[in-house]
Amino acid sequence: MYAGPVPGSRLGVARPPAPAGPPDPDLLPRGQQERRSRIVQAAISLLGDREYDAIQMREVAEEAGVALATIYRYFTSKEHLYAAALIEWAADFPVRQPSAPAGRGADTAEAGIRALMRRAVRAFERHPQMMRAVIVLESSNDPNARRLWEQFGAHNVAVLTEALSSLDPETAARVVEVANSVMVTRLRAWALGRCSIRDVDRSVQGALDLIFSPSPA
Repeated sequence: MYAGPVPGSRLGVARPPAPAGPPDPDLLPRGQQERRSRIVQAAISLLGDREYDAIQMREVAEEAGVALATIYRYFTSKEHLYAAALIEWAADFPVRQPSAPAGRGADTAEAGIRALMRRAVRAFERHPQMMRAVIVLESSNDPNARRLWEQFGAHNVAVLTEALSSLDPETAARVVEVANSVMVTRLRAWALGRCSIRDVDRSVQGALDLIFSPSPA
């Protein structure tokens, strides 16, 4: 018996099923993992010389030596691709100090997070186009890009929190929240030409000065 249109269709004609999402990269055969990685590396390489908005997906395909359709087997959009590129790029710079600094718990925590924040600022200084891509990814409507963006943010918070393991968890979380907020806000201003990278570093280290300064008697 006809009971009305199928939900999500017009005139009772069902739409074809939505296409499946991109495959989990960890479950891909080795050859496809290598192809996907080549695409991500090509995206990073192009971003080293050009602004995000100027890069076309066809150019990424040419740089990676694959067909354009191949890119869309692994990534649903340019934003999804560059979210994956952001994670790959961030994995290349160190997140730990070579050795733990000597001193009391709070001193060790302060030295650790200062070093990590300074390294993060310098990494973006070397690759300013990546920060401008970050600004675009923050407002992406692609759920796959959003998922990777959240993964990137969660990883960064975890790394900073680990540097503060000598503090109690609640205090560590608050320090990370404040310091990270200052860094992201100032990096965004720098990417838009509103301040220098030295201003970014001064703001971040100044925030840490306030956080770790002795409480007034």
